[in-house]
Amino acid sequence: MRILLATFANRNSSSMGVGRYYNQIANILEKEGHELIFFNHPTPLRVDKTTLTQTLIPIFSGVTSKRFGEVFEAIKPDAVHIQSEVGLGISARNYCVKNAIPYSSAYHTNWDIGMKHWAHLPSSFIWSYLRWYYKPASVIYAGTPRVMQLLRDHDIQNPIETFPLGVDSKNFYYDPGHAFITQYKRPYFISLSRISKEKNIEAYLDLNLPGTKFLIGDGPYKKYLEKKYQGKVVFLPYENVRQILSLCDVFVFPSRYDTFGLTNLEALACGLPIAAYPVMGPVDIIKQGVSGYTSENLQEAALACLSLKKEDCIQAASQYTWERTAHEFLKHQIVLT
Repeated sequence: MRILLATFANRNSSSMGVGRYYNQIANILEKEGHELIFFNHPTPLRVDKTTLTQTLIPIFSGVTSKRFGEVFEAIKPDAVHIQSEVGLGISARNYCVKNAIPYSSAYHTNWDIGMKHWAHLPSSFIWSYLRWYYKPASVIYAGTPRVMQLLRDHDIQNPIETFPLGVDSKNFYYDPGHAFITQYKRPYFISLSRISKEKNIEAYLDLNLPGTKFLIGDGPYKKYLEKKYQGKVVFLPYENVRQILSLCDVFVFPSRYDTFGLTNLEALACGLPIAAYPVMGPVDIIKQGVSGYTSENLQEAALACLSLKKEDCIQAASQYTWERTAHEFLKHQIVLT
């Protein structure tokens, strides 16, 4: 099957969760003889603050573009999947609607929370827009039943298929045999994230925890946080991630924004219990008192995780596979006739 993807993600990109999602699916399905063609944004979206070049141009660029139609006619895909709710995703949506082309869509980004940070737009406006955006889609993919219920609660009535995301077991597994961070005082708390404002990373960095706090990642908010928390937090590049996670004691996930949180699965696979707020994503992944704790008191949750077993965390991650996700993605494509 040849699938045309209208997406924020670039082929072989991994800096955003949505990029890892579509690249993992593409890698698996292409080995099985399918073809996934990425139709994506030429201008990257940076969401540390609302500016013309960082947010508004990427969001609106390509809305009236005719390029999707040209690509569609050139490659004659068997199915269309539209992930991007803005920019070129809108031009893809409009082309499909105009030409009566059925397509699938997906809800990956919690735009309600995100747009409050990026553009200070009210929730009612965002959901009104999303109802308009999703209405023509033949089916919407959601990572969990909780995400589906969120859409239903906001009067999105399309058919919805739910299937979880996966973990890359070839790159994330318990592997503590390296001394990358052993010069620091234990216990080790760590977070792995795209460093942007909506990820609520300061909630983690402000915690009063013993030992050492680490943060792995990059993004538009990194320089600000490095300056603010200099000497209080160890910032690490996205290198040797598996080994560093395996050496740590607790993974702290402060985001209230994500609909799932791939880094939670990656941390579990490396033997780390998760401390998080009781919000969509963590509550769907974490087994309370076994693979982590969720609480509005993030500090208490982080400290409680110190008593949990790495073996239980690794076992919890093993039920999530990208193969299952990829095959469910393929199964629910709307085949064009």
